[in-house]
Amino acid sequence: MPAKRPLSLDDILRYDDAAVKFLFEHYYVQLVVFAKNWLPDIEDCKDVVQEIFIHIVEYKEPFDSLGKLKAYLYQSVRNRCLKFLRHEEVKQRYAEEMRAVSEEAYYLDRMLEEEVYVHLMNAIDALPPQCGRVFRLVLENKSNQEIADALSISVETVKSYKKEGKALLYKHLKDIIPMALLSVWLSC
Repeated sequence: MPAKRPLSLDDILRYDDAAVKFLFEHYYVQLVVFAKNWLPDIEDCKDVVQEIFIHIVEYKEPFDSLGKLKAYLYQSVRNRCLKFLRHEEVKQRYAEEMRAVSEEAYYLDRMLEEEVYVHLMNAIDALPPQCGRVFRLVLENKSNQEIADALSISVETVKSYKKEGKALLYKHLKDIIPMALLSVWLSC
């Protein structure tokens, strides 16, 4: 079997299967190792180098010497690695900003919840005494039967106090707390 002759620049610039295979076999490993100078993850290095080969083949980049082709490959790898790092930095900064916004939103939600709770407790304190006791137990997620047992009253009386208290609380809090939020708190 005759020995294969090396591909000429003209052969390579046709970018046919043999040319792409030649370029890949001769430069892929070297370029991945070169990319490792900038990127810590070998898989990212491989992706960058593969993107370079895809670009060259898609756009059939013209070169007037193998030296310029080789220089182009190395320069492209370097530039893509730096672009990759900038993109990663932007993603990380965005993630940190979103985390900060999320933490701030959580803090504001807790603040609002505490403020609503204080208004609600003040309004419950302003209810008639037995009605207020019923609502404190409602906020502890007690059932009507548990409230009745705890206060030694009937379940019907509990329901009556809850109905009366709800009306008074809505009236007292309607200008302070949005109705939707108040409905959630008073869903009993």
